[in-house]
Amino acid sequence: MKKVLFAFATLLFVACGNKVAPPEPTEEEAFSVNLPEYNLLGIEEPKVSSDGSISLGQNLVYSIEINHPLQKDSLELLQDFFIRKGKAGYNGINKVIVRAYLKGTKIHGMPYASMNLVGAKKDIMINEGAEKVEELIENPSAKKVQEVTDPLVGTYFCSRTHDTYVFKSDKTGFFTIQGGASPSEFTWKRSGSNVTIQYEAFGEQKLKFDPKAKTITEKSESFGTLVFNKK
Repeated sequence: MKKVLFAFATLLFVACGNKVAPPEPTEEEAFSVNLPEYNLLGIEEPKVSSDGSISLGQNLVYSIEINHPLQKDSLELLQDFFIRKGKAGYNGINKVIVRAYLKGTKIHGMPYASMNLVGAKKDIMINEGAEKVEELIENPSAKKVQEVTDPLVGTYFCSRTHDTYVFKSDKTGFFTIQGGASPSEFTWKRSGSNVTIQYEAFGEQKLKFDPKAKTITEKSESFGTLVFNKK
């Protein structure tokens, strides 16, 4: 019995003495500890030539979503993180762009912050219009959800121009242009398939609504007929 206990104690001592130390965090993991919370929405990768090189004109673009506006020092942390990540993954890349969208606003094509690296130069541009879009997006209460709303209510996106119409249940709405400075607000009314919107600055505009196809159609002098699909 003593021999058995001695052998067990020996095995226990060896096992304790040979504990494996936890792996050291990678450089990316260590750098990301203090990052503001974000959600990666997508990556636009640069074209890589057959010899593995990347031309100077190629962009690496990260699109991320943040829950609220951030201070500049927090944006700088995100920018530096994605620059490191981009240079580690794409040897020779010298143009890294990070577009930070406020939650739920990416469809409107209006990033809250554009963080750019071109060569050795970094800059951060803030678009205050993105905060306005966030304010205008409707978050209906439980009571409103139960009410019957006009079938026009919703968000409509044009894949040709990347412009967006939003029609809210209180007969207001707004229009955004991708990369635009600020949303254009309007009031609206509908009679059958005919939709009339009234801008404070630009006056009246007519649209056509197809409830079966869930589309609105706009006649544009510059682009001809534009179709916006409900999202």
